[in-house]
Amino acid sequence: MRRFCVVLAAALVLAAAFSQLVLPGLMENRLGNSIRSALQAENVTVDMSAMPGLRLLSGHADSIDIVVDKAQLGDIQVEKLTLHGENVQADFSALDKHDGSAIRSADSLELTGMITQQALQEMLEKKLDKVEKLEAVMDRDKLTASGQVKLIGRTADIHLEGRVLARDGGLYFHMTQLDIRNAVFGQAVLGNFFGDILLFDLYSSPVRAEIEDVEQHDGYVVIRARS
Repeated sequence: MRRFCVVLAAALVLAAAFSQLVLPGLMENRLGNSIRSALQAENVTVDMSAMPGLRLLSGHADSIDIVVDKAQLGDIQVEKLTLHGENVQADFSALDKHDGSAIRSADSLELTGMITQQALQEMLEKKLDKVEKLEAVMDRDKLTASGQVKLIGRTADIHLEGRVLARDGGLYFHMTQLDIRNAVFGQAVLGNFFGDILLFDLYSSPVRAEIEDVEQHDGYVVIRARS
């Protein structure tokens, strides 16, 4: 009986050590690989903990911190994306879904993303038909871009202005001015063309959250969301 108790105690110690020292690392690595695949990310760092550690197997984390480099969200590349959560219940198998089911509940969940003017420039080139050689500059007030567009077999100069804003769970580029000019056409002013280009929608993503703040800076924009 004494030998049995010693063996049992040793097994319990090993199980506790495994759940607190080994299991979190295994789960962090697995989750990091899933996020990297789901967001086509360059690099992912995951740090999560639970007491006892075996609760991680059921998707519970007392705290979770995720840092993602160069993540693809919708039609825009996010230079850096961070997530911090407390008392999180998650379904890590739902990272490929777009219904917000990856996080079932959380006491707090904060997301922060940074988008560069280069990423916005590349997005505009893809979204605006026949526009090329676009060069963008962003400051605290607006993003300004100039390039060329092909119209009825000729090349015209294009100039546009806009800013990044949030609405109804989505992040948009709101165009406030669009001018097209060419020596042949003269000048066609399409100013105050209020077209919104959707960048990504957090209502249709694995993690559903409400965008609370959008801050434009020189060369980049910061987005903060909370659930």
